[in-house]
Amino acid sequence: MNVKTLAKLTVLPLVFAFSAGHASAAGNDCAAKRAEIENQIVQAKAHNNSHRVAGLETALAQLGANCTTEGLIKSAQEKATKLEQKIAEKQQDIAKIEADKQQAQSAGNSKKVAKYDKKIAQKKGDITELEAELTEARAELAGLKG
Repeated sequence: MNVKTLAKLTVLPLVFAFSAGHASAAGNDCAAKRAEIENQIVQAKAHNNSHRVAGLETALAQLGANCTTEGLIKSAQEKATKLEQKIAEKQQDIAKIEADKQQAQSAGNSKKVAKYDKKIAQKKGDITELEAELTEARAELAGLKG
């Protein structure tokens, strides 16, 4: 087994373990993360993969030191707040673009009107995406609290 493959086998479980913090609320609590890492340690030991075991034990120690339900709730609340702020910014951008569009219409500049229409459509699309992310963030937060 070459060094790159060994590194991937050691690092990938860590990445998955810590990226799980941004997954759905159902498997997002610290106990679920701990159980998953412990399960991976058992599997790595069964396959005599000492490098993976060492990496997973480090991940487990970091999880124990850094993962609390309160911390996850705080993180989810911060994420929702940031998304709400981004949505508000996009809505303000649309209001400014609408004003610019009105001026262009008054001046009879159809090219600028079309340009502003594209910008408005793009911003509205961004808002739709952000609203979907916000819905997910709120569901995650509700799952953590409930």
